Amino acid sequence: MLLQKTLFSLAAVLAFVLAGCSEKPESRAPTTAEPGAASPAAEVADFVFTNGKVYTVDKEGSWAQAVAVRGDKIVYVGDNKGAESFVGNETEKIDLGGKLMLPGFVEGHFHTTTQGIILHGPDLQTDSMDELLAKLKKYADEHPDLKFINGWGVRPNIYGPGEPNAAMLDAVVPDRPVYLWQVDGHSAWVNSKAMEMAGLNKDTPDTVPGVSYFVRDDEGNPTGYIIEVPAQVEILNKFVTVDEDYIRGGMAKWFPEYSKAGITAVHDFGWAGVDQDMAIGILKDFEKDGTLGTRIYGSYYWNDASIDPVPIAKKMRDENQEGLVQVSALKINMDGDDDKYSGLYVDGYADKPDAKPEPIIPFDVINDAAVRADKEQLHLICHCFGDLAVRKFLDAVELAKKSNPEWDRRAVASHAQLVHPDDRPRFKELNATYDTTGQWFAFDPYTANVSPVRLGEARMKQLFPIKAMLEAGANVSLGSDFPAASYVADYKPLNAITVAVTRQMLGKPDMPILGGEDARLTVAEAIRANTYGAAYGIGVEDKIGSIEVGKKADLIVLDQNLFEIDPHDIYKANVIFTMMDGVVRYRDGL
Repeated sequence: MLLQKTLFSLAAVLAFVLAGCSEKPESRAPTTAEPGAASPAAEVADFVFTNGKVYTVDKEGSWAQAVAVRGDKIVYVGDNKGAESFVGNETEKIDLGGKLMLPGFVEGHFHTTTQGIILHGPDLQTDSMDELLAKLKKYADEHPDLKFINGWGVRPNIYGPGEPNAAMLDAVVPDRPVYLWQVDGHSAWVNSKAMEMAGLNKDTPDTVPGVSYFVRDDEGNPTGYIIEVPAQVEILNKFVTVDEDYIRGGMAKWFPEYSKAGITAVHDFGWAGVDQDMAIGILKDFEKDGTLGTRIYGSYYWNDASIDPVPIAKKMRDENQEGLVQVSALKINMDGDDDKYSGLYVDGYADKPDAKPEPIIPFDVINDAAVRADKEQLHLICHCFGDLAVRKFLDAVELAKKSNPEWDRRAVASHAQLVHPDDRPRFKELNATYDTTGQWFAFDPYTANVSPVRLGEARMKQLFPIKAMLEAGANVSLGSDFPAASYVADYKPLNAITVAVTRQMLGKPDMPILGGEDARLTVAEAIRANTYGAAYGIGVEDKIGSIEVGKKADLIVLDQNLFEIDPHDIYKANVIFTMMDGVVRYRDGL
């Protein structure tokens, strides 16, 4: 499978989009409205915040001055005067000094245990093959005692016209096995020593033929490029024991970073490559010892048609409905992505019309499982990269809806690089959420070089149509998919919001606008997508996602007002206070 990549200049890419360069995105704040009132009987609060600019993200887009918190709940939202009655001798009073308070960020697509599997060894995110190989060699030289060299963050845009092969890695590390994760998490790259020690050769069968496999040369020999998680894990397991200690060690350092970024809840799209009970157990241990600073709403990760996911997902759901770690969904892996010709598109590939990728799980198997899962009131969520994958997922949701009694189902189609115009109204009809990654809404080197070749001019104008989905009445959500990415692995919501509002890379206000100005979200729309919108997709908008009386006390404070600064500078703002479940998880200067 040859990766035909043509390097386009930005001038050439301009022909593919309705773009401008210098216009500022919309930054106007919503109209001030009367916020929610206090609890019926004012009692002393644990925290009272006053003199703030509190954007509540409630239905009316209300603003307030003050918030009171008792235990894990918000008990007052309103003006400063009304907050006075909640102050007692033990109350911590925090003067916000005019700073912006928001609901804690809710990540609509995230992975909490994958860090423990993938993020080992050097971070190899770079746009230069020479730099990547130099980093790898430096790491190997600095760790002569390592018997196995792992790394992560390889960007597919660096490969040039073709795919990576073992010989490229052999040139810098020939004597020890090397295993590198591609930044999307759906491919791996190994050297010849790794293939030799793993027993990977011409006679090795593909793990899931046509779906998860070893790329081969004309003679059938593996080249060193591995596609999709089942085959990746098969080889990784030859070198490391992906056990509890290995995963726990790779996870622990990240939770304080999420709190520092203002993340208070995540929709976990699956614990791939790890025993599900072990993953949940690790997370619950972190909750017990106070390390877990975010709510985790998990799912069963299904990418194997030979497994019936419904009883497994139901058991996980039934056993995990309390505390910070809960399970509520079945995650369906429908397709791959465009660089490996594994994404499913209604109109196929512009540069390879004969490419006919198969779904990771056959459509009829997906439909059967969707109906049975829905009957058990499991939410259906999906990795749907191409517009055909989105359509087939919506078909499955619609079939489930027609087959079963009505209930408050929350389907989520995630990634959704393209949504065919015919399918956009279906999201509202099915109460489905369009979730995608704000960091990807720009002409980064991947989107500028790979996607135009794969998709052609017309479809490039429609990439990541979150604004069009809003206009079609859909609930929309932002989620980073961390640590996976098409170009940059980035978990920070303020970065996602910046790119969603500008449709340009961070710090590059003069570059072309992906999709043109009409594709940009307003600041309010982007904030809502990364708070209430994501919470709605999970089905917990009655508990989190906005600052309202009775909801969980998940709050953040920023050092700048996102509505008052240049939208290109939103990512420069800092979260200076994060509260989750009524507990201060991060504080810096407030």
